[in-house]
Amino acid sequence: MQVLINDCPVDFKLDGGQKVSDVVESVSAWTRERNLIFYELYIDNDRFAIDAVPDMGLSGVKIINCIVQSRADIVFSSVDEAARYCERASSFVARALETGELKREDAENMVGGVSWLLEVLARVMNLLGLGGEDLKYKDSELSRHVESIEGFRDALSSAGDADRALEIVRAQGDIYSEIKQMFRILLLSDAMRSLIVQSIDSPDVLIASIRETREGLDEQLANIQAAAVAFQTGKDREGSERLKNFVDFIYRYTRTCYQLVPMFRLDLAEVEVDGVSLETKNRDLRSLLHEVSSIMENNDIISLSDVLEYEMLPSLENLAAYIGILLDRISRD
Repeated sequence: MQVLINDCPVDFKLDGGQKVSDVVESVSAWTRERNLIFYELYIDNDRFAIDAVPDMGLSGVKIINCIVQSRADIVFSSVDEAARYCERASSFVARALETGELKREDAENMVGGVSWLLEVLARVMNLLGLGGEDLKYKDSELSRHVESIEGFRDALSSAGDADRALEIVRAQGDIYSEIKQMFRILLLSDAMRSLIVQSIDSPDVLIASIRETREGLDEQLANIQAAAVAFQTGKDREGSERLKNFVDFIYRYTRTCYQLVPMFRLDLAEVEVDGVSLETKNRDLRSLLHEVSSIMENNDIISLSDVLEYEMLPSLENLAAYIGILLDRISRD
């Protein structure tokens, strides 16, 4: 049996343990010592949450892959997911207000979405060790804004019909933008900076990482071009390997970008090239990655090669200019 952590082989001594739970206990102790969070595992190809580990022996088990993240990484990924949801919800609200149409089922979906956003907000604040009174937004404590969001959700939930729901949305149509801004404040907080200092990379490592991204861009541009050609010529395995290499590269870049924000007090919305901010640039890049993932799930090789060649490649061509601005601002600080 082999034990992996995030797909990487490790050597764990179980001291006589014969169950999956013994592996989980050993890995849990290892992660606690490093201020990491162990939240799921794969037993061969089956996924289990850490609080739903089956009571089974190790006999017959080939691989246990333990998935762990730092607290900061979980904050980054949670905020990123919430921000993308806010953007989609804002676009939906804009269309509803423009057409004057909002179905009752749409209002119910909005109630569920706002409840989820509040849960994410609470989880992120808990990971950062913050209470609603510890931060301010627009000269008011964050807790006051949370109460306002809860009021919007409850009003929408109790709206008697679609017309009343539309009135409520019209009165607070910018609420998703407000929520997104609150998440941004959390990323820029001293608590986030402290969390990164404690558990992630040091400033010199972050600077080295973003420089490595800039230096590796030309290679990745060639890699994406080669992946598109591989898919076009039926070499799907080669294309998939090249694509995985690219996804890993982008993951490291976006992770570093998020860490740079609180560490050096940077606002990606203020880093612009040709009128487009790095915040928008990264958002569009993530959207393309999600599109690539969906296309791969549908095994649509023609669309995949087109997206890589005609959308992904152009999106990367001026990324080095953004990184240059980031490095200049860091050096001035």
